[in-house]
Amino acid sequence: MTILNTIKNELESYKNGTVELFDGIPYSAHKLVRRINLFKNQYYPTGKQDSQGNIKYWYDIISPRVDAEVKNIDFDTKDIVLVSDPEEDAGKLLIANARLKDFLRETGQAAKLNESIERGVEWGNVVWKKVKGDYQIVELDKFMVLNQTAKTLDDSDVIEYEVMTPVDIRKKVGVWENVEKLIEAGKKEEGKTAPEFHIYERNGEITTREYYEAKGEKGGDEKTYLLAKVIVGGTEKDAPSEVLFCNEMTKKPYKEYHRSKYSGRWIRQGMYEILFDCQTRANEIGNQIARGLEWASKTVFRSSDRVIAQNIMTDLVSGDVIKSVDLQQVQTRMDGFDQLIADWNRNLQTADSLANSFEVVTGESLPSGTPFRLGERLNANANKLFDFLREKLGIAFQDVVGEWILPELLKDLRAKTVIKLTADSGVLTRYYEMLVESWYVQNLVSLPPHGPEVAVLFKEAKLQELLRNKEATVKLERAMWDDFKPRATVVITGENVNLSAELEDLRNFATIEPDPVRRTALVEIAMKKRGIDVDKLPKSPPQPPAAQEMSQTQPQRSEQERI
Repeated sequence: MTILNTIKNELESYKNGTVELFDGIPYSAHKLVRRINLFKNQYYPTGKQDSQGNIKYWYDIISPRVDAEVKNIDFDTKDIVLVSDPEEDAGKLLIANARLKDFLRETGQAAKLNESIERGVEWGNVVWKKVKGDYQIVELDKFMVLNQTAKTLDDSDVIEYEVMTPVDIRKKVGVWENVEKLIEAGKKEEGKTAPEFHIYERNGEITTREYYEAKGEKGGDEKTYLLAKVIVGGTEKDAPSEVLFCNEMTKKPYKEYHRSKYSGRWIRQGMYEILFDCQTRANEIGNQIARGLEWASKTVFRSSDRVIAQNIMTDLVSGDVIKSVDLQQVQTRMDGFDQLIADWNRNLQTADSLANSFEVVTGESLPSGTPFRLGERLNANANKLFDFLREKLGIAFQDVVGEWILPELLKDLRAKTVIKLTADSGVLTRYYEMLVESWYVQNLVSLPPHGPEVAVLFKEAKLQELLRNKEATVKLERAMWDDFKPRATVVITGENVNLSAELEDLRNFATIEPDPVRRTALVEIAMKKRGIDVDKLPKSPPQPPAAQEMSQTQPQRSEQERI
């Protein structure tokens, strides 16, 4: 069948061929992904031993830097917020946002979004795929972008690879075609306890002739194309034998995120690829030091006497007397040790520069004598990269949440009849404030005549009455969500970074503020932002009026006396 041959040729070209990025530079995405996996699993391509049988140790310098970036990106489900422009949607919006956090946790979406950040740091790329009623994160080592120089997935056809067991493949009976033929072919496999079925899903353009042929129909030609999903499978890897599914689609089911900029290829650089050379050099230096210290730690003696013991460690016992004219210990100090240590430190500095993982980022202590304010400025500058990555992630997450998660949330809300708002949800106070406004409007006629100041007191008293209840039950109706069309916004703010910037601003203002009262207020604001309870701190007793007047007039008298 034509489509089977097409997919076989594409698999062969992707795995064994190369493309030219520019000026004759060869590139293979398959080899790059394989190397990233080797580094992630801390495994040498030639094994754990060298040609002489020595163990080759792996000195991991990448994982700590990956963890530092994941920590500093600081993503949380609270950064996902639903918004809507119509004023009448305020109450619905409040309830929807209160339900969103629990919905993300209950459906496992929160874990997926957190995993996406880890993938984005390690690989530099994340691909989400829409499946029925949900979405999943694609494994990049099983995801083949056929046009390796494409800028986005819209510019390339893709093939996904999956291994299915007999139990998995039988679940597709009635959903896919030719499943029974594939199972029968698997029974003929010898030497296996249970056969494996290699499944390939191709999403991209094919000719109309290939499309109709795959569906077992006649028609089409080689000049017209359409977008289709084709699933094929077989009992041998890279050799599909049966067409299992073929259907036309309107758009590809993917969304993507890239950490680095486009440099002529679809796969962008992640932390592992960025630190390839630094990790390789760290392994070389570490193993050189390990082998050198192994020799340097040996105790060796020399003597010209032939009758001396061959190994005084094993041939002699306590109390033996050695008769020798020139028995001496041989110094086995490792030469070049200092140079290797200097090269090791220089290599780590290079890795820190490439990965933006300086001491202020990883949380390590700064060098002795570093001024506090300088440390704060270094931290703010180092985190500017994380601000940029948060913005890029926010754009990608916004599409995922808005198109795939939000519709499922609205279905969940339509199915509910009541929802409980608790103080932990963070929206209970806002909900009570809306109830207070509604109560005030409804009871305005029965209230005595009053001005705006008294109205505020009425509302505050009612709010405090409601706040005695730590939870509220809201009745929901299916029809209330019919015209509700919110949109999702994702703002990964990075509270730690914003806090450092705010403290720096407050410090600068407090330095230039001449009024001692306002200066004290700025200091207290900064202390509260750092979680210090200012009210419990001891304060100077208030000065008597006479002392205050004297302190205010004293500078004037001094000035008159000077004149």
